Amino acid sequence: MPIAVLTLMSIYYFSVDNIFYAHMLIMAAINTVLVSGLSLVARTGRLSFGHSAFAAISAYVCAILTLRYGVNWAVAAVLGLAVTTVIAYLLGSVIVKLRGVYFVLVTFAFAEFTRLALLEFPETTGGASGLAEIPPLTIGQFSVAGVDRWLIFSMVFCVVLTVLMSLFFKTTAGREYLSVNDNPELAESSGISVSSVQLASFVIGAAITGFGGILMSSYIGFVSPESFNIHLSITLVTMLVIGGVNSSWGPLVGALFLTPLPEILRGAQEYQHLIYGVVLVVILMIRPQGIVSVLSSLSSSVWILKKEKNSA
Repeated sequence: MPIAVLTLMSIYYFSVDNIFYAHMLIMAAINTVLVSGLSLVARTGRLSFGHSAFAAISAYVCAILTLRYGVNWAVAAVLGLAVTTVIAYLLGSVIVKLRGVYFVLVTFAFAEFTRLALLEFPETTGGASGLAEIPPLTIGQFSVAGVDRWLIFSMVFCVVLTVLMSLFFKTTAGREYLSVNDNPELAESSGISVSSVQLASFVIGAAITGFGGILMSSYIGFVSPESFNIHLSITLVTMLVIGGVNSSWGPLVGALFLTPLPEILRGAQEYQHLIYGVVLVVILMIRPQGIVSVLSSLSSSVWILKKEKNSA
């Protein structure tokens, strides 16, 4: 269903040749990558408000290496992800034992600390002014420059990532992640190390979100500390919850639903956070499992109707 929605939106874009719709689709695809990393952590029973920090770290390392030192984009991206992975491992090793609200508060504080740190070293990070003219995504001789290339690349990448996430949770390792979320005590008694699984999900999720940050900075060509403020963390969590926490398709659906919302609400910018909250509460009241559950129900109904029609 989500792939069908993306396909229809792409056909519409290419038929009307509207740059605005293309930009919305690209940002929705990039947001899908950002939320997918958060989703991996949530599927093990944890909720992080600090993943905007990992997006910022990867984006800044990649941007600084390419802009200031002329490092090849692919090499800079790998180094950015390596730095993010190491930091996530060090942080996760300390906080993985925390439970409930304490885990959320520490990740929240880490995100804010990262933003403030970026402001404190203007000679390297550009401070509040940020970094501009960031080179586009380049792999070998192929450069993702221009809206059309970005649209195709970002959509293909986010769909492939979503499919891989879905396949992962059907493997033995993926089922261990789910069991830790469903019943950590039973998982521990079955020989599964809950802390090890949650640490692995935290580190891998940070790397995925980090790559989303690299994509965002490469696409926009600009990055600043405010690009990764706490509003981004809240937005990512909201996308995940609205799309569906317990579904691999949740990040994609949530991103498609919420990414255009700020543009739609541009005339009521001072009420954006209020409207976000209202939308979140309404969806949680009507469909606690997110929009994905609605799409699944519709798909099941269509399949049943077709089966009854064929049997008749």
